Amino acid sequence: MAYFYSLRGWLEVEPDNFASVVEVIKSLKESYSTNTKKGLYLQGWCWNEQPINWTSYIFYGADVTEEGLDLFQDTLNKLIRLKLNLSGYFHAQGEDGEKNLIYQVTDDNLMVEVGSVAVAVS
Repeated sequence: MAYFYSLRGWLEVEPDNFASVVEVIKSLKESYSTNTKKGLYLQGWCWNEQPINWTSYIFYGADVTEEGLDLFQDTLNKLIRLKLNLSGYFHAQGEDGEKNLIYQVTDDNLMVEVGSVAVAVS
C-alpha cells in the first residue's frame, strides 16, 4: 500500500517574473498530460492571475506519494534555475504524522529539512 504525504505551501514571485514561472508549470502539465499519476500531481499547482499589491503567490496543495515528492522537488529545482529571486515554504506531512519534510526556498536556494513528529502541547 502506498504511503501518502499532504503537501502544501507557496512560492513568492515578483510580478515581473510571474509569467515565466506560470509558463514552466503549464509546460510541465502539458508534457505529463498522458502520464496519469504525474499529470494528476501537477494539478496541485494554482495561482491568482492578478497580483494583490506587490507579490504574486503560486500555491501547491495535494496528497502525493514519494513519486509525487520527487516530481515536486524536480519542479521546484526547474523554477529555481530560472534565477527569478523566488522564495517560499512547503510542508509535506506523512499520513501517519511520523514523517515530515520542510521545503524552504530563499533567494533561489532550496533547503529540504527532515522534520520530527509534531507533538501537541497544552
